[in-house]
Amino acid sequence: MIIESTLLPQEFVRHALTRHFRRPAFYLYAFVCAVLTTYAFLQDDPLTILLAAAWIPVLVYAVGGWISITRRSKDASLPLYLPTRYEFGKTGIELSSRQGRTKFAWSEFRAWRKVVGLYELSLTNGQLLVISSRAVSPRQIGAFEELLNRQITPKPERGVFDA
Repeated sequence: MIIESTLLPQEFVRHALTRHFRRPAFYLYAFVCAVLTTYAFLQDDPLTILLAAAWIPVLVYAVGGWISITRRSKDASLPLYLPTRYEFGKTGIELSSRQGRTKFAWSEFRAWRKVVGLYELSLTNGQLLVISSRAVSPRQIGAFEELLNRQITPKPERGVFDA
């Protein structure tokens, strides 16, 4: 199966934002914010400084991430914006674009999922292959997802302390 895909800037922004808000730092900030906000509201006299301490890191994380992702999406030289040909074979996936060619064996993939209109294929080294679902014709969707389910055996993510 051969798929030719190019991401649009708005697809890049949507995907990058979902990744930004899945990072552990966001969950830490959100948890601390929830605890401090709850504590402040349970006091007879809500402490404004406590609410600021709770919400400022969350807002800085959210707005800072949005700004950096939006600025990055304007970079026309991003490889994701180049037409890329994905050739799915028995042994793996071969990618070709104007920047070059590379091949990944099926054993190098950790998982795949469909998120915000994109197929996200995770490699064991942490890299991602992102394919726009617009590039997959409605007739190919079933066969494509079946191929991914058959070839990509889910593996756990590497932990912080794994060598």
